[in-house]
Amino acid sequence: MQTSLVRLAAAALVLCGLVLGTAGPARAQGLYYKEIRHEDRIYVFNNAANAERFEKTKEMGVGITRPGVGPNGETVVGDNERALQLFFFKYGISEPVPEPTPPTMRLEWRDGKTRITTDNAYLEISNRVQVRYTHEDFETPVTLPGNVTIDDRGSFRIRRAKFKLEGWFWKQNNLAYEVQLNWPGVTTSNNPGAVLEDALIAWDPAGKGKFRIVAGQFKVPFGLQELTSSGSQSFVDRSIVSNEYARGRDIGVAVQGALWGNRIEYRGGVFNGAGLTRSINDNDRFQYNARVMWQPNGSQNLASRGWVSNPIYSEGDFESTTVPIYAVAFNYEHNDFTATTTGNDLKSEVFSVDGIFKFKGFTGTGAYYWRERDPETGARYDADGWYAQAGQMLNARRTWEAAFRYAQREVNSAIANDDITEWRGAVSYYYRRHSLKLQADYGEVEVELGPGRGSNATKELRVQTQFIF
Repeated sequence: MQTSLVRLAAAALVLCGLVLGTAGPARAQGLYYKEIRHEDRIYVFNNAANAERFEKTKEMGVGITRPGVGPNGETVVGDNERALQLFFFKYGISEPVPEPTPPTMRLEWRDGKTRITTDNAYLEISNRVQVRYTHEDFETPVTLPGNVTIDDRGSFRIRRAKFKLEGWFWKQNNLAYEVQLNWPGVTTSNNPGAVLEDALIAWDPAGKGKFRIVAGQFKVPFGLQELTSSGSQSFVDRSIVSNEYARGRDIGVAVQGALWGNRIEYRGGVFNGAGLTRSINDNDRFQYNARVMWQPNGSQNLASRGWVSNPIYSEGDFESTTVPIYAVAFNYEHNDFTATTTGNDLKSEVFSVDGIFKFKGFTGTGAYYWRERDPETGARYDADGWYAQAGQMLNARRTWEAAFRYAQREVNSAIANDDITEWRGAVSYYYRRHSLKLQADYGEVEVELGPGRGSNATKELRVQTQFIF
């Protein structure tokens, strides 16, 4: 008796669905049903959008065809299995139809990211927070507002607190996206939109990573350490040289891809040249960037990445075992700052080469920058710079690393004694690699003050914890 009641209730639900479906264009799937006869065929729909599209275009797209199964021997085409089941029920036809494949929906947390997978979309959600303490020891006392003079200072700071969405939609490896916010990104009122760091869409027509078009706001293709996430560094932060020459994010369009069995990665783009989250270009010229990276042994799969803003390499060797990981890249940037809102009217041309090597816990990386600047008034001058750093994992589990860095750049080749140098030593504890780590570094930044004026140095101790969740 109970089984009969269940069957009766199910039949009633189906009949209600048929009545509602034929009475009007219901929007929900489930028991939605619509039947359209066209050219001696019967087309049945379980999806309102599919039915509306067919009525306008007479094109079915993807469907399931059953020849000769209609009430009068017609061919029946359904937009899915459920549509065919409802059709056969309506006409009392005994024809087996398998159950529709249930949609994929997987939710997991891994490596600090929440990952959601469906049939036609993939989403990663993550938050990254860096809590930092810095102690500064000034060689020359500093005067603060209020006429207070100090020779050292300690400060706590939330260096970064980022929220990120990334993934693909419609079809895997064809359309990818990234959106990232950095809550402490606005430190002044001159650019309140700086809270938005990344907002991009990437289209790969073939879905193979060989050619991809990227549009929006993202890191311009220039400089390995800048392109490497601030969360994947062996030190508390990037070198002073990388911060000076690699300008970071901008708005524009770029192309990129990986060729020759993951041995060559290319990137090139055109950008406003005014920095991140600016509503308009601040002059009538663009910034041009290009980067070509050569990975001789093709050890890392460059083409498989669904999204695009960072290179595949991080600092700290967690990956290499029996095969070394290494690459070298050449970078170019041209930007004309003439007539910009900054008032710093000059043309800037930068070439650089950078590289990385990882093997059995050792990481070495560095870069050299050649920069030429041509002011609107005055003579041309060079302003070159370089850095080199090395790190070594101290135990088999690769949870402890010691590293050292040296960096140097000149401000103006026409002026003597104007170099800025940096040295630092670092110790890192990686509880969950870069997803959960504690880092400390100690070093000095020395600024030469010009001909006959000596220099001024600041020693820094920085301690930072990072967690990604």
